[in-house]
Amino acid sequence: MRVALGYRWFPTAAGYHMERALQALGHEVIYVGLPCAQRAGYDTTVPVDALIAALPQKPDLYLWIDPAGRYFPPGIERLPIPTACYLIDVHLGRWREQAARFFDAVFIAQKDYLERFRRAMGHDQVYWLPLAAAPDVHYDHQLPRIYEVGFVGNIAQAHRRTARARRLKRIAERFHTNDFYRTYMPEEVGRIYSQSRIVFNCSIAGDVTMRIFEGTACGALVLTDAIANGLDELFEIGREIVVYQDDEDLLGKIAYYLTHDEEREAIARAGQRRTLREHTYLHRMQKLIEIVSAPGFRRLAPMRAASEEERWRARREVFIHLHMLDALLDQARDLGFSPLRRAWSAFPCLVRRLIL
Repeated sequence: MRVALGYRWFPTAAGYHMERALQALGHEVIYVGLPCAQRAGYDTTVPVDALIAALPQKPDLYLWIDPAGRYFPPGIERLPIPTACYLIDVHLGRWREQAARFFDAVFIAQKDYLERFRRAMGHDQVYWLPLAAAPDVHYDHQLPRIYEVGFVGNIAQAHRRTARARRLKRIAERFHTNDFYRTYMPEEVGRIYSQSRIVFNCSIAGDVTMRIFEGTACGALVLTDAIANGLDELFEIGREIVVYQDDEDLLGKIAYYLTHDEEREAIARAGQRRTLREHTYLHRMQKLIEIVSAPGFRRLAPMRAASEEERWRARREVFIHLHMLDALLDQARDLGFSPLRRAWSAFPCLVRRLIL
């Protein structure tokens, strides 16, 4: 297929791994996301239907991947081709339900939110598509496992009081770890996990994170908090990954598995086999393409048939949450004075979000 791909490029993004997986599967990818220092792109002043119409060859699919920064495709509901979105952080706020209504198919990373999105969409072209590992990056580099516990992820200053930050602090006080507080490039992530005996995971809101797949792919034992969202369908708990219940259980299990090498390594090998067999971005993109290219797939985006007023309300919520004030005011201007007045009333809310 020829896929027009919209997202905010950065080298550790799920979208980056999905783009390379699509290419590895033989599909042609046309990047229509935000520009950055590393690659050219398009800003939100260009309606996506006009952009697609200007391409030398029409794509077979438009795919928008979350998180997309300050980018949401204007005019997406007018595209004459199938559209789909992949939503990752569905556990963080409900504005993504409004964004999803602009697309014909919705793929979400967290299973527990399937029914909520199906109700929002009004149809069943909503699918669970978990995150994954990139096997060309996340693999066992055959390095000495010098770290007792490894972790790569976000511990921004604003989140230092979270359970994740608290647990990482306690881990670092007792065990030898990598530097949690620095930024790692994609190829470094695979190396860190290949140097770790245990990879620690702590979800933000019960989500199945990329780290679970990446750590297992690199041959480390993954120790994660007890979460739902289909984790027990993805891995056999206790045989392929290990779950902890609280801080003390976490520290106790780290100490236990560090002194039981054979047991730890057997679980790590089993988790690695499961991930490489079933949970790579190649598997995920193959599944996505199969769904959108199936004979029964239909263009069912609710916003295709919605009134301009309904589209405005949905897009306004998306723009506010993505801090897209310029796009919000452009949309209001195009619709006339009355929506502009409503946009102005939304402005204080947006300012508060930007300040906070």
